[in-house]
Amino acid sequence: MALFDVLERIRRRPDMHLQPAGFATLRAFIDGYESALMEHGTVDGQHTTFLMQFSDFVRTSTGHEDERTSLTTPDGVFDIGQLHWQAAITRTEPDDGKAMLLFFDLLDRFKASHGLR
Repeated sequence: MALFDVLERIRRRPDMHLQPAGFATLRAFIDGYESALMEHGTVDGQHTTFLMQFSDFVRTSTGHEDERTSLTTPDGVFDIGQLHWQAAITRTEPDDGKAMLLFFDLLDRFKASHGLR
């Protein structure tokens, strides 16, 4: 099943698919879904577009396009790149339930801007 179809099912009935229903669990679900697709070599066009372009779209839409993230190690702090879409949403809306609503709003806008269904 294509990623967007799975996400639409989650949107309609989050309590059935996520325990507890919220953005933190949705993020974990998407990470696991992506890992499973990659592990089995099953990547659809929607998934590839999502991975390649959604983070840029979210950063721009939430005003975090210039923010970067870093990793602190015993050897120092290392810049590891631009914010991931998950971090941009969480920084924009720290409330878990509202962050999930923001995710689906951004997903709809992303799909519309890329002619996806």
